[in-house]
Amino acid sequence: MYLEQKSTSMIRACRSLLASAGLVIALAVAGPAAAAPQMLVLLESRGLLPVQCGGGRCVVELATMCLQPERRMPEAGRTYRTLDGAAITVAGLDKSGQVVRRSVPESARIKALRGHLAVTLEISSAWLGQHFSSVHGIAVAGGAVLWPAATAADVRPMTRAETTLAKFRAMTVARGAFADHPGSVLTARLSNYLINALPAGRAVDDEALATAWQRALGEIPADAKHLSTARFVVHYCQYSARNGLAASLQGCLQGRQDRALEDVHRGYINALATGS
Repeated sequence: MYLEQKSTSMIRACRSLLASAGLVIALAVAGPAAAAPQMLVLLESRGLLPVQCGGGRCVVELATMCLQPERRMPEAGRTYRTLDGAAITVAGLDKSGQVVRRSVPESARIKALRGHLAVTLEISSAWLGQHFSSVHGIAVAGGAVLWPAATAADVRPMTRAETTLAKFRAMTVARGAFADHPGSVLTARLSNYLINALPAGRAVDDEALATAWQRALGEIPADAKHLSTARFVVHYCQYSARNGLAASLQGCLQGRQDRALEDVHRGYINALATGS
């Protein structure tokens, strides 16, 4: 319930910002099946994100932001592809024990999870087993862009001109919005790391949470000025999960990750409106 409320709040906030900026959302004009959904920019990881493996697959949740507010938001489960094959990499040890990085395979599945706010990346354990003796994590490069795979229902599919423009936005306006809100971005990054590092469940052991927190700080550069907010979020979510204020620790962190990106979205939309 907590996550649903926060995700709904974020979606409404984004739509309100678009309206105030004078932008038209395709969804409002022609309905949900009229056009392909918007392209997304991934939040740079700055370190390696843990993967959760089981049932022949390994999954990681990645934070995203909308690049095309003029197009509709993706529905949960919509398939996406990377615009740059080297933008998302797997790090680990190869069969000889050497540290290597490989781009995620074309067979990897990327699905929208919470509107324009998050996606899941799924890689088969078989592929990982062929190339790695052990996997250390997933890295996301700055400016990495995702585009929606075309479906028969897309009467207005993505064009090459749009993908070019979206890439430009990702490298300029969107990355500028990230840089302008370092505290919010750090909170989102650390929340995203913990979401992937911690086991599912209402709450986790304090020692396990502390260990995951220290590992997150070891992967993600953080300065004391902006770290206090992120630390508060983690303590708040643990407390909320234990006392029934949130359905689970992960769900609370997902909601807080989404809220942390609110200012980033607002800055991006404002930049688009002003042409800066």
